[in-house]
Amino acid sequence: MDTDILDVSVIIPARNAAHWLAECLESVRSQNPREIIVVDGCSRDATVEIARSYGARVLSDEGRGLPAARMLGTRNAVCQTVALIDADVVLPPNSLRALLAEFESGSYDGLQFGLVSESDGDGYWGHALAWHHNHSRVRSWFCVCATLMRRETLLQAGFDEELSSGEDVELRIRLQKAGCRLGVSTTTRVRHRFADDFAFARDQWLQDGAGMAFTIRKHPRRASWLLAVPLLATARGTLLSLVQAPRYLPYWTTFLIYNYRAMMTELCRPAAKGHSVGGNAAFLSAARIAPMATGFLFWALAASLLDPAELGLASAVVAAAMLTVQLGMMGVGSATMTLLPEQTDGGRRLMATSLLTVGLSSLVVAIGLLVITGALGPGVGEAWSDPLVVMNFLAAVLFASTAYQLDHINTALARADAALVRSLLQAVVQLGVLVACIAFGSRSLNAVVGAVAAGAAASVILGLLRLHQVDLGPRWKLGLRFGQIRRLLRIALTNHPLMLADRAPSYLMPLVVAASLSASATAAWYVVWMLASAVFFVPQSAGFSLQTKLAGPESSPSMIAPALRVSLLLTILAGGIMLGAGPVLLQILGPQYAQQWVLLALLVPAVILNCVTQVYFGVCRARGHLTEATWVAMLAGFVAVWPAFGLARDFGLPGISAAWLLAQLIAALISGWRLRRIYPHGDPGHTYRIPARRLIGRRGVDAL
Repeated sequence: MDTDILDVSVIIPARNAAHWLAECLESVRSQNPREIIVVDGCSRDATVEIARSYGARVLSDEGRGLPAARMLGTRNAVCQTVALIDADVVLPPNSLRALLAEFESGSYDGLQFGLVSESDGDGYWGHALAWHHNHSRVRSWFCVCATLMRRETLLQAGFDEELSSGEDVELRIRLQKAGCRLGVSTTTRVRHRFADDFAFARDQWLQDGAGMAFTIRKHPRRASWLLAVPLLATARGTLLSLVQAPRYLPYWTTFLIYNYRAMMTELCRPAAKGHSVGGNAAFLSAARIAPMATGFLFWALAASLLDPAELGLASAVVAAAMLTVQLGMMGVGSATMTLLPEQTDGGRRLMATSLLTVGLSSLVVAIGLLVITGALGPGVGEAWSDPLVVMNFLAAVLFASTAYQLDHINTALARADAALVRSLLQAVVQLGVLVACIAFGSRSLNAVVGAVAAGAAASVILGLLRLHQVDLGPRWKLGLRFGQIRRLLRIALTNHPLMLADRAPSYLMPLVVAASLSASATAAWYVVWMLASAVFFVPQSAGFSLQTKLAGPESSPSMIAPALRVSLLLTILAGGIMLGAGPVLLQILGPQYAQQWVLLALLVPAVILNCVTQVYFGVCRARGHLTEATWVAMLAGFVAVWPAFGLARDFGLPGISAAWLLAQLIAALISGWRLRRIYPHGDPGHTYRIPARRLIGRRGVDAL
């Protein structure tokens, strides 16, 4: 046996790689591996001939893609250690031997070469790609373009062959979950080449965006953070470019656009099946949290261009619109999540009835609120003197209530990823409209309220298009029947008191602050409350997802504890981030907002306590224990709102926040006590279903 031969099978997937393959193979052959396997992807150039000229064994993946090519090579390898080397990689002398020694001494299951990226030409795009990769944190991520792996580990785990890119990220998630030891060498590096044209760069971005989206959908709990990667990379890269290489600033614009274009396209594609409780909750939480960065930019821009009094009035109008949405929902959303899983027509008739009911009832409530607050005068009533404000307010109410009901429909269908995509679009459109208004000289509260209405309208349009994509478009003609609306309301109104008691206090607070303090104080409260709301949506989403699963055909008490754990974990994580980042964000807005950072220290713990309460509410909605849950919500609302006027005058905004924390503590203690008594402990595998008659009456579910 030749002791100089490395006991490694080198696998090189290649498709139309003639330009690069010879140098790659020359560098690999000089390492003296046991065998070299080139897996051809139906190349139209001289790839196969070049591979054979270097003594490589050539296989064909029949055009099935990169993951399939790597798996084909691994299955045909003779060694227990395989080196996955892409055709655009060049190995320096003795580098494979050095990495193998590090691999074996560290007992790794997978060890990647360090990558030093370079352009394959003198143009802009190749150098920009190389500069990006050489300065990004991605260099420390385990991937498989130049990597040693144990053959058995790779055969057991396998690449997901549906992916065209991002398969290494998805594989890493599964390997880490399985406890495998993975790493990236900091001492042994290889050359990694990029083609030097825009088409190559664009293809890289599109594949990366689609790959991340697929991974997010497949692993929502572990991979949802990937949604923010292009945005964070762009922010970091832009700052580094400003300092080190200003010529690469245009690169980041195209990088961001094409990554999110591919990501949104993939996320908009209907999933093959519904998500689990945890996955659905994670997506629904992300649908609320992900747009908060854009939402902060929205309010930061508004705060920098509008005087505090004008901004305070605008935030009061937006809060009034959100309060109107909660009043106008009439419990329809919660009833939809309970009833939709039982529908025999896929819920198309129920969807139409619920959307029409919510839209009409919200407009009626909005008109009533206009009359009442206009008569009272001080506070939000001052805004109604402008007819354009009234029109924007009504539009915001109509579209926001419809979008909110679509969220409930997506959750009931276990398709909360659709809510995530719509939420992102809503946030981007909202910010874009505000920027456009300011660019054309409109710097009034109409710019703010109109932008909110436009964002909600975009969300509704996308939501309806997506339902039609999967043949679940609402049956509008059947939904218009008054008898069906009346029957739905009879069911929904049993849920509405709980929804109203739970949500209304948070939307009342800006109106209380506006009436008891000032419009400037309202602006400060609204900005801080918006930051805290990013955390609040996590326990709320977990409660909704749990309710839907408990109302389905395979409900079980065993679902409750995992839902609570997921809710607490995500909320504590989000709360910690908010406590760290919140003061910095408020400082950016100016001293008037920076001094209110202490409010976050009171509101974030209140939201963590709310995890218990929202899970309890989800159980109560699913099991029909609505009265007791409503009393708990009413007690919490009373403790938070009743003393608010006095506390605002005596202690300002911290006094209101302290009352809110006390209210959530009381509600959490009662909810935790009741949870231990409501669901059966004796048989965790026992399955129970919510009797339809408990909520629906004699006509049954199909009456809708």
